[in-house]
Amino acid sequence: MELYDAIYKRRIVRDFSDKIVPDNILEKIINAGLQAPTHDHLRNWEFVILQSGKDKENALQFIKNGVKPQLKILKKILVDGTPQQKMYAVAMP
Repeated sequence: MELYDAIYKRRIVRDFSDKIVPDNILEKIINAGLQAPTHDHLRNWEFVILQSGKDKENALQFIKNGVKPQLKILKKILVDGTPQQKMYAVAMP
């Protein structure tokens, strides 16, 4: 597939299947994503693959409870931070 074909054929996904994605396909997707450039060089990535609905719900509860302090700090930096801090905060994943 040509580059521009891939760009023009991309789609946004809002509905997901319950079908389990095989490990070899997940590995291929992750490896392709790791090839993308980043503004701050290579990052030390870690992945958690959740297959079951129960595992996904448990992870979401953990995230909801753990992200509040970080969001408070991020909001303060975006409002009161130096230009460099604001630039970094916007670029945070």
